[in-house]
Amino acid sequence: MKEIRYRLTAWGHWAGTRVGTEYPVSSSPVPMASSDIRPMLSDSEAEKVDRAVARLKHFDSLGYEIVVACYRGKASCRAIGRHLGRKHDYVSALLSRSEAYIAGMMATFVETAG
Repeated sequence: MKEIRYRLTAWGHWAGTRVGTEYPVSSSPVPMASSDIRPMLSDSEAEKVDRAVARLKHFDSLGYEIVVACYRGKASCRAIGRHLGRKHDYVSALLSRSEAYIAGMMATFVETAG
């Protein structure tokens, strides 16, 4: 699950900030903290994640909304739970299920391409 979370985080950056400034500078004169380096995907990989997230919308619309809110909107499960009037454990469980669905879709994309 760690890999799909990394990919979804990178997808959130890719999908939310396509202004051309999201690529890290490799020869920066000022050293950057490791937390300043955002996960990145190539456009083709990000498009695969985007397709998997879009398919989730047809399978589980609430799961889709939670994934978008967490990874594009940077909302916490607790904040989403407050908005929905549900406990954060409920939102966290839906997020985990949605991440698993997306991971499965990504695996089928790899199998289809191979």
